[in-house]
Amino acid sequence: MAARGEVRSPDALGRMLQQGRLVSGLTQRELADRLDTDQKYVWALESGKNTIVLERIFAMMRETGIRMYLEIEPPTSDSPDEPRG
Repeated sequence: MAARGEVRSPDALGRMLQQGRLVSGLTQRELADRLDTDQKYVWALESGKNTIVLERIFAMMRETGIRMYLEIEPPTSDSPDEPRG
């Protein structure tokens, strides 16, 4: 079953990213390894840490009436070790 939500802030984005990771059965460290980054970066995104880039993106969206929706679908791959996408 897919989950869908409107994303209006870094916090909301972080919650959706976290849910997507959990549905995929990955730890923050596993996801970080797949993304060639560190676990702290994944944690910061999932925590809704507001960076200047995210602040500007959401400000631009508010000013222009853009709405962002994300949908989380359960993995369909038979092998959870294979990267999706």
